[in-house]
Amino acid sequence: MAQGTLTGDRQAFFSAIRNNIKTPPGGKAKRVENPMEGLFTQRETTVEERQVLRDRFIQEWNTLGGQAFSVKDRQELVGKLGEIIRERKIKQAMRWDHPELEKLQLEDVFLQEQASLSKWPLDKDYQTWIDQAEAMEAGIIWGDIAMAESGTLVLPASTAQPTTVCILPITLIAIFTTAQLVDGFYSVMKLLKKRYGTSLPTTTTFITGPSRTSDIEMDLTIGVHGSKYVYACILDE
Repeated sequence: MAQGTLTGDRQAFFSAIRNNIKTPPGGKAKRVENPMEGLFTQRETTVEERQVLRDRFIQEWNTLGGQAFSVKDRQELVGKLGEIIRERKIKQAMRWDHPELEKLQLEDVFLQEQASLSKWPLDKDYQTWIDQAEAMEAGIIWGDIAMAESGTLVLPASTAQPTTVCILPITLIAIFTTAQLVDGFYSVMKLLKKRYGTSLPTTTTFITGPSRTSDIEMDLTIGVHGSKYVYACILDE
């Protein structure tokens, strides 16, 4: 086999690169403040545009095997939640300790369906609450950020809003308004930067439809690493 011959001046080669990126020998490249600027679409702002994002989220979420729908007010939301509770035969559920969920008074909804809804944390003792959490048939969360482009919930974890409620129960119910919708990943990162600065949460969960994996003998299995049944209830502004 013929071997190639290395030609050219190594120093000249790297000098050309430095000149092109305008960085002197031993210097550092200029910091790019917004490296994703222009790579993704900007966040929409008008009510009409948010309705478009809502419809896109519903389409993507349903395509992936979830169930998403819009509701105009709390009364319609109560009706939908009742349907889900009856459909999944839910008797015990837990929810995040979130101010928006407090306003909805969901405990009354579950009581009407002869079911119970507990607020996180379930107990002060770890072993007690983990046992209780494992027995829960549904988890209810507030979707602070919902990415329409891929039908994805973006959930930064905190003490009051842990990942446990999102992925441990077999059924997940996410509630949010059209105000929580963003278009793509650029807008997600922009929101996280604005909200947390450099002190990002240690965990941020991205949920796109039901949990699925093909790790075991290449067979698609639903609900192994998270919820099998996922619902998204979007309150219109």
